[in-house]
Amino acid sequence: QRMTTPASRQQNNSIECKMTTEQAEETAPEVISDMAEVPIVEEEADPGTSTKNDDVEIRNENATGDNNESLPKKSCGSKCCSWLDFHGVPEAKGYAILGTARGSIVMSNIFLSTSLIYLASEEAGCIDDQGIVIEDCNNKTHGFQPPSLIANIAVISGLLSAFLMPVIGAIVDYTPHRRATGIAAALFLVIIQGVQIGTVSATWFPMLILQAIAGFIYQVEVLATYAYLPEIARAVGEKIMTRFTSSFVMLQFGAQALFLVVVIAVSVGISLNDVQTGQCSQAINVVWISIGFYFGWKTLPSRPSRHELQEGHNIWTEGFKDVWRTAKKINRKYPHGLRWFLLATVFAEAGSNAFTVVAVVYLNDQLGMTGTEIGIVFLVTLVASVPGSKLASIVTKKTNPNTSLKLNLLVFSLFTFAGAFALTGPDVAYLAYVFGVLWGMVIGGFYSTENLFFSMVLPAGQEAELTGFFIYCTQILVWLPPLVFALMIEAGVKQTWGLMSLIIFFVIAIGVLCLVAPWPEVLEESAKPIDTHIAAVVVAKNEGTDEEHRGNHASLVDSEKP
Repeated sequence: QRMTTPASRQQNNSIECKMTTEQAEETAPEVISDMAEVPIVEEEADPGTSTKNDDVEIRNENATGDNNESLPKKSCGSKCCSWLDFHGVPEAKGYAILGTARGSIVMSNIFLSTSLIYLASEEAGCIDDQGIVIEDCNNKTHGFQPPSLIANIAVISGLLSAFLMPVIGAIVDYTPHRRATGIAAALFLVIIQGVQIGTVSATWFPMLILQAIAGFIYQVEVLATYAYLPEIARAVGEKIMTRFTSSFVMLQFGAQALFLVVVIAVSVGISLNDVQTGQCSQAINVVWISIGFYFGWKTLPSRPSRHELQEGHNIWTEGFKDVWRTAKKINRKYPHGLRWFLLATVFAEAGSNAFTVVAVVYLNDQLGMTGTEIGIVFLVTLVASVPGSKLASIVTKKTNPNTSLKLNLLVFSLFTFAGAFALTGPDVAYLAYVFGVLWGMVIGGFYSTENLFFSMVLPAGQEAELTGFFIYCTQILVWLPPLVFALMIEAGVKQTWGLMSLIIFFVIAIGVLCLVAPWPEVLEESAKPIDTHIAAVVVAKNEGTDEEHRGNHASLVDSEKP
């Protein structure tokens, strides 16, 4: 669900990390990773990179191992498409293609969820003879009211991710099966999306179970793909990676928006109902992701394991041990900034990720909006995330990432509070488009500011390990808000209060962020050396000043722990 607003991350490229003080400008670490796409504004050419018009040879002098080789030359001679060529780097091409496929899956879930709600309501006897959902119908099917069944999808997939992602991370990290894991996940997603084309009255419940499983498999696909990012960064250098990151985001944003436009156009053009729109969305998505996954994984090469599993250790438990060791180290080494940021992320991400699920249920059940209308709301939200991210960058420049993030969560809470009381029924459904703009702006600002915050508190030389831990923090509690929402529905509480329950998680995150030390102290803490093998590599290759250390660490990461 983070992929719902990828455009927000593109705006990070316009944020100068000099912030409000000279100290921030001197000490802010630079990070090249998918979960923290906040590169420093480019002012000079990278000394390790050389380019020559259409005949380009790239070499990163700071790269290690086999990656310290001349990269392939550009194959695209036209300037209009050169940004899609990625200098002939196959890992970058494959990553970009896979991003366009993943984005469409998230958008297709909107239409499928609406279809499932209707079919569940039909089986529960909450549909009248004209095919219209009966208001305030509390009938149940399979032990639950129809709206809470959809929320339970997110609960199940969230719990699977929280408990199994460390295992998948260990497989990607400690075995040579990274590519095979990604291909297997992609194949399962294509199969599930294809089977769900047959979502009708007689099959909706098995399809709902498949959707919960698909949510977890989607995270496996993301994890296997992210593991290639450090290698891309090492191969091309920091400055070129900055441009690559922007291209990744633009392609995924464009794919998501285009998918929504296509499905909405087809639905409106031939007057499809919610169930038919869901089937149409799944059919288009199967073709879309089949092409994207095929060419994406065909382009990405296989890779050996990054670490060797020590004798006596088990692959099924090693991931959990890594998480525990990293958590203890953060608590001990970085108590003033990084510790509180990651704890706040657990709650903030839980509320933000749940917003998509809760919003679909709320707009459909409370406002009576069709799947096509809900799709338009999310298209508006997606587009509004772009100026929202830009606005957040302005606020951040005038304050600091911590203050900006707290303000963003506060505004997010206020908009959600206002929306819960303003969007009370079908007669005010038109206001959903207005709130779509407002929510889109705060969501776009949330992700761009969160990623900037993380990049600036990330200690030098710890990008791979701590980025993996950051990803886990974004997933560990995503199941709780949908569970609270579902329990409130089952208890007969109005969905207005269910929507407002998301505010609880934002408020907790704000409270935790208030424990962060003053920003200069946070930046100073992040520059401290760490006693790990990664830090040893960085120190060995950067025997110069601390400033040189910080300026070059992004290209020296020698491991990835998803």
